[in-house]
Amino acid sequence: MKARSLSRAAWLRTACGSAAAAIAAAAVLVGTPQSSKEPDEAKRLALYWSGYASAYAGLHGSADGMEEALRRDAAAHPAGGAVYLEVRTAAGETIAVAGEDGPRGSRLSSVKPFMLDGRVAGTVEASVASSAGGHAAVWPAAAGMAAFACAWGLMRLEAARGQRRLRLWADEAKLLRPSGSGHTAAAAVHGARMLQAPSAEDPGEEELSRRLSEAGDYIQHLQTVRKSMVGEVAHELRTPLAVLLASLDNALYEERALDASQLAKLSEQARGMARLVQDLQDLSLAESGRLALDKRWFAPAEAAAAIAELLEAEAGDKGIRVRTELDEAAKVFGDEKRIRQLLLNLSDNALRHARTTMTVRIAAAGSGVRIEVEDDGWGMEEEELDQLFQRYVRRRTYADGSPAPRGLGLGLAVVKGIAEAHGGSVGVSSRFGAGALFYAELPAYRE
Repeated sequence: MKARSLSRAAWLRTACGSAAAAIAAAAVLVGTPQSSKEPDEAKRLALYWSGYASAYAGLHGSADGMEEALRRDAAAHPAGGAVYLEVRTAAGETIAVAGEDGPRGSRLSSVKPFMLDGRVAGTVEASVASSAGGHAAVWPAAAGMAAFACAWGLMRLEAARGQRRLRLWADEAKLLRPSGSGHTAAAAVHGARMLQAPSAEDPGEEELSRRLSEAGDYIQHLQTVRKSMVGEVAHELRTPLAVLLASLDNALYEERALDASQLAKLSEQARGMARLVQDLQDLSLAESGRLALDKRWFAPAEAAAAIAELLEAEAGDKGIRVRTELDEAAKVFGDEKRIRQLLLNLSDNALRHARTTMTVRIAAAGSGVRIEVEDDGWGMEEEELDQLFQRYVRRRTYADGSPAPRGLGLGLAVVKGIAEAHGGSVGVSSRFGAGALFYAELPAYRE
């Protein structure tokens, strides 16, 4: 508030100074003895309107459009007698006239130059029928000059102030730019928080301020996620790698072959690591818009049935029933391998959290297909739903305090990337204690 008050005071000082300078100039014109070689009234008017022409050309960068402004302002601030004004370029070409011209022998005239960018841009000729009116006409002219000078000063101040605000906003946005160094990026976010941005005085600036604040929060979130991601990936890979290395080292040390059950366990561990690496790669491609799709017509119901059959054994060990409601006539033009991955990730997520039942549904919906996977797990609070399709977001405990299954939280983010790559969307509905329903809506056909 104090800074704004100081700024307004500076405006007033500048505006008042401009007005005082204009009035002082007019007073000088009044008090200066007139030359006998030029008519007093014509000389005064030529000085005034040459100053007007210089100010107009400086404000607009050229003399274009001066004639309309000259006629309007000359009519609003007349001097004694019939005044005729003519503005010419330095080459002598007439570019603006105002007033009523009369016989040249009955006029008293004076010619003065006007300036643009420090050089003579042309001349202004002022003619009057007589010198009647004397100095009394100076004060209306001085008032007009003062008003024009005030407007000019305020416009320049407003332009400078706008440039300063834009520089401040640009500096704040620059601080939010992602950096290759985690330390530098964190410092940038802190700097953006400490920067005193200009106060928002219109809805556009309020919206800009809000978006910059959201960008700062998002960068801070990404830095936190990035730091934890390395540790999480290392943890997820450490156990299967340790099992693989221990089994292989023991077999080599004892010089014995691994039996089928041991090979199956090692294969399962390797498959888990391969899935983790594949998820990371697919997520990176999807978020950069470079996920390759091999599209063809196929029925998602067939893929859903195969995945449900694949999960039957694991679900049976956990005491979970797998149900399917499949519309075999529903077809989409898409990448069957990617849609299978989407179904597998949704089904695997439901199997992790279901208590007794999970259901897979495929149905035609409008001009596309809707894929649903529902579980009867503990469900989620409404405020948790918006974050579920972000990478590295996962539940750590259930409502009863028991630990949730481990994972990196990549599966649902991959689901979102695949659906959006096909021109579709994803969503979730859930109530606490009543399970959750995840869905993907895909257009039947899209190039």
